[in-house]
Amino acid sequence: MTQLTNICAISGVLVRALPENTTDVARQLESLPGVEVHVCDPAGKLVVTVEELPGEKLMVDRLTEINSVAGVLAAALIYAHQE
Repeated sequence: MTQLTNICAISGVLVRALPENTTDVARQLESLPGVEVHVCDPAGKLVVTVEELPGEKLMVDRLTEINSVAGVLAAALIYAHQE
């Protein structure tokens, strides 16, 4: 039986930002623990991953933080994987 403390999770998030704030939003997102920006489109679309290390349960909190970043219009969980 796998214990919860051994589970690592990676989630994919699609973020929509105001186009004029895309670079600043990407910088702010990168400053959040476990968050990495992979695509930063000038039109305001960002592809982000959130990594939870074993024992962490932060995805919901991190998604709330992403939505709270100035310039973010919306953030949606697109993909989640645990192992």
